[in-house]
Amino acid sequence: MAKADKLASASVGVLEASDDWDVLLAEIIDRSRRGTERKQDRSKRTEQQILTAALRVFARDGISRSRIADIAAESGISTSTLYEYYKSKEDLAYDLPLKNLSAFFESYRDALTGEQSARERLILYLTLSADYAREHADWARLFYLEIWPSVLVVDTEVQTSINDFARPVIKLLEEGIVEGWVSPKQNPYETAALIVGGSSQLIITWLLYRKPRNLTKAGSEMAERLIRLLEAEAKLDA
Repeated sequence: MAKADKLASASVGVLEASDDWDVLLAEIIDRSRRGTERKQDRSKRTEQQILTAALRVFARDGISRSRIADIAAESGISTSTLYEYYKSKEDLAYDLPLKNLSAFFESYRDALTGEQSARERLILYLTLSADYAREHADWARLFYLEIWPSVLVVDTEVQTSINDFARPVIKLLEEGIVEGWVSPKQNPYETAALIVGGSSQLIITWLLYRKPRNLTKAGSEMAERLIRLLEAEAKLDA
């Protein structure tokens, strides 16, 4: 069995176990949140101080060029104190996307009314993805330009969260088949890859060149365009 087929089969099992939309989102949010609560006895105030400083340093210098000492200085604590919270800069770098992804999924869930179609929920998902990146540009730079492309995230909690990012898209595409705007003849996992890849590339272009100027509007327009293409494909395959 090809690697893509194995991934698809595994994902089907996960989705079948989480058919309910609300349960699916709750699982993703809870998993992201648990990843950042490994040490309950840590000072939350100091931890947030470290994370805020690390985000500034990573966004400015990149992970490879940043040093723990730089982050400690930026946060106003000693290096030895920082090591009580994080064993390495990589450990610290991976905590940042987990916290923000959890916040993004929660904001998406809160924006849902419970009455939208799968088509409307997918447009909202992609629009909010772009808008969240715009509002949290330092985090987006770290996540989309350094962490997501890195081979070092394999077998980490970050990799799980990155995979979680595509799960709602796959679920909505499967619902789109029922609604009639997604072709049942096309592989939903490949379609999800096209959608997530297009959305991510739009955000990356904005991070690098600040184009398009209105990222949120462009994210919504891209979502509408992708869905029109899916609708046209569904008609051709009918």
